[in-house]
Amino acid sequence: MKYSEFLKAVQNRSVPPVMTFLGEETFLKDRAMEALINRFLDDDSRQYNYRSFAGEELKDNSFLEDAATLPMFSDWKVVHIKGASALDRSFGKVKDYLEHYLDGPSPNTLLVFDVGQWEGRSKFKNVLAEKTTVVEFNPLSEKQLPSWINSHLKTLNFQIDNNAIESLIERTGNDLQRIAAELEKLMLLRSAEKRIKEEDVESMVGHSPTATVWQWTEAILDQNSEPAIHYLSDLLENGEEPIKCVAILGKQYEKMILTKEMVQQKIPEATISKKIGKPVYYLKNYLNQLSRNTMQDLVKAVSILSAADKALKTSQAKDETVLQLMTIQLCSLKLPPKPIFDVPLQ
Repeated sequence: MKYSEFLKAVQNRSVPPVMTFLGEETFLKDRAMEALINRFLDDDSRQYNYRSFAGEELKDNSFLEDAATLPMFSDWKVVHIKGASALDRSFGKVKDYLEHYLDGPSPNTLLVFDVGQWEGRSKFKNVLAEKTTVVEFNPLSEKQLPSWINSHLKTLNFQIDNNAIESLIERTGNDLQRIAAELEKLMLLRSAEKRIKEEDVESMVGHSPTATVWQWTEAILDQNSEPAIHYLSDLLENGEEPIKCVAILGKQYEKMILTKEMVQQKIPEATISKKIGKPVYYLKNYLNQLSRNTMQDLVKAVSILSAADKALKTSQAKDETVLQLMTIQLCSLKLPPKPIFDVPLQ
């Protein structure tokens, strides 16, 4: 079940009695639990009928016994097991009672197991996957973020310009917790107008390390070496992993090659947007960047990235030196190539 489907089920009071919240997007998980509690429990009964347990502290069946008891002064009870994957260590002690409960869960209790990710082979995982409804909480993609931001603000009777969304994502990355916090500040700033503009974002929202990765890639794609080197220095000072930086760039160039092929085939922009996971209104700037590079340039960039990756993994030179040389080469695709990584670096 997707997050959006879960919210509809909550609104209709048709959620299954036992669910596994799976994924590492904690902000959406918190909102999901809040929606569940607010829909099924009123303020007076919440103190009696909401139970929260830490998985690492559970050693026996007590949480299941709690789930099996009738609610007090209410039709519903909500039981939340945080960090439920820790139960894998004591699964032998709870296995029989857990399977018995899941085969016939209390009709008046909503039991939620919160799991960050499935890890390896696990009997506990197999039981949850088979006998509970799994609700997925994955980080939102670049394409999904604008829609989420618009929807989030719409529930608060606010609007935001498209270019303001683009600027916000550039500064925050896909960290929903931070995006929501920044939106709160922006809403206070524009409480009278009820509309957030690009200049508001630029004046109020700073850049995060994650966002700096995307600034670095944008500068490289724009063939602008001076800011690219500046952003690279910021990244390394903030502890970003060099291999990870190269991997991010690699994905960008792979996506550009795919897009270049689709443009050459005259595929409609709406289809291109769907294929590469970018909103249509972001596409114009992206295609402008792409038009500056031939397919040969893009292939050359991938070759440079491959050589840099090899140099990092074989310690041919300091990581910073490798990334600086790689950045300069990528910002000079139109110039005659100068061999940098084909000899040992000292």
